[in-house]
Amino acid sequence: MKEEDKEDKYKKVDNIDTLELNRVTERSSQPEPKEEKKTGCQFPTAYTILIILEALVFFLTYIVQKGQFEKIEYSSERNIFIIRKQNGTTTEREAKQEVLDGLNIQIPIESFKKGYIKKPISIPGTYQAIEGESSNLFMLFVYPIKGLIDSCDIAAFLFVLGGTLNILIEMNALSAGMTALSRITKGKEFLLLILVFLLISISGSVIGLLEEILAFYPILMPVFLKSGMDGMIGLATLYLSSIIGNMFSTVNAFTVVLGSYSAGINFINGIAFRAVCFALGNILSILYIYLYYRKIKSDETQSIVYDIKQSIEDKFLKEEKEKEKEKSEDNLMAIDITEETLLAKKEKEKEDEKNKFTCMQKIALIIFLCAFGVMIFGVMALDWWFEDMASVFIIFAIVLMILLNKGEQKALEIFIKGAGEFVGVSCIIGLARGINITLEEGKISDTILNSLTKAVSGLPTMLFGVLMLIIFMLLGILISSSTGLAILAMPIFSPLADEVKLSRKVIVNTYMFGQYFSGIVTPTGLVLIASQMSGISYKYFIKFIWPFLIICFIFLVISIIVDVLIES
Repeated sequence: MKEEDKEDKYKKVDNIDTLELNRVTERSSQPEPKEEKKTGCQFPTAYTILIILEALVFFLTYIVQKGQFEKIEYSSERNIFIIRKQNGTTTEREAKQEVLDGLNIQIPIESFKKGYIKKPISIPGTYQAIEGESSNLFMLFVYPIKGLIDSCDIAAFLFVLGGTLNILIEMNALSAGMTALSRITKGKEFLLLILVFLLISISGSVIGLLEEILAFYPILMPVFLKSGMDGMIGLATLYLSSIIGNMFSTVNAFTVVLGSYSAGINFINGIAFRAVCFALGNILSILYIYLYYRKIKSDETQSIVYDIKQSIEDKFLKEEKEKEKEKSEDNLMAIDITEETLLAKKEKEKEDEKNKFTCMQKIALIIFLCAFGVMIFGVMALDWWFEDMASVFIIFAIVLMILLNKGEQKALEIFIKGAGEFVGVSCIIGLARGINITLEEGKISDTILNSLTKAVSGLPTMLFGVLMLIIFMLLGILISSSTGLAILAMPIFSPLADEVKLSRKVIVNTYMFGQYFSGIVTPTGLVLIASQMSGISYKYFIKFIWPFLIICFIFLVISIIVDVLIES
């Protein structure tokens, strides 16, 4: 062979693998993520944080004076109101608007009769301190178990979802689908993020999707990672979008509708103002994530979660990482491969890539996405709750098991293994719910509410509005349920707005803005659950989000001031 031909041959070999070898070199030149140093003082886990909060709230029941408001509830079977006093005695009154007006409850009776208000609500001006024995120390361990039992519907949904996902993973359908999606969105990664953010945010504003978004973490986190983003961007996009959507609800039945009816007004009142706030809130959130995205795009080491990058990728991209490692090892040995062998290898890789996303995998993913479609329709149109959603995924899981074609015993093993991945998340949900139960059964939630009521009574209108925002932020830490806080607080605070000549619509807005602002970071909300599902510690999320909290707080205060001025 002539020398020129030999040189030409090696040039061809070099040209074929130049790009791959350069990539290997670039990866090797990047500093390896440093493992988080183990020190004597570690940031506590989500479980420890919640257990500490549970203990603090429990001991508050020994310090804070117990007390209760009288409660009124509607019996649809008998069409009467039942008034329950602090001593446990009850009286019955005819279900008429005059009864509500006489008790200073400015809520249309239709709100009770149509089922908008199902739980007992507090009667303004009836708070009384009560005597009662404090819970014994054993209850400190009982309340978290009660929380687990009370949240078993969410746990059941997550178990079924985890099992279904693991079947897809076994079929390699998720990995193949994500690879295909990452190719489609190449160069348009942030556009994908914006679309996901807006879809979730709109869903939160319209139908109240919040806990249900947990189902999307195992699906979308790998997509963001494969698109070149870090785990924090995935967590922030999924979590913040659901919070912002609910914070600026437009027709969400669980927040603005229930809150408005509990305040005695129609939820349409103020919808235009909330829609403007919704648009601005989304712009601020997406811009904040974009600035972080630009920073880590130019320098990967600026990522807040750079030191745990490996563990995040192992959680969501384990198979892809193994394949990439094998490919890199092959590329390093390319110098020993003849031209013909290398060309054949490249052709084979192209063919494998082309056929990677099989027809069966596509069918499996379509079935899985159909389950989400049915779930969303059920939530919107049929008032489904977690047990209904879990039932849907059980049905689709059975179909996927048949497509898996590995036999009953193997399919069930795969399903149960996937369900087991969500045990930790379910425990976090139960522990958070246990804190709410401690407040309720310790009979101090009404005392806290009554004290806050006295603090804002008679203040100037503008100051009243801003302080109500802060009060709902504080209450949002203790009471994570939007429906629970609306029923507990709105009948008490709404009459105070009348005293300072402020529209009750403003109180509804302070309730939503304040509670969901707290929901961004409060351990009693969903943040610890979202962090757990994302494989990112709570401390990393706090480091990422605290500048946004300042921006968001200023924005909310300005919004309430503008709202007060509009209504003046």
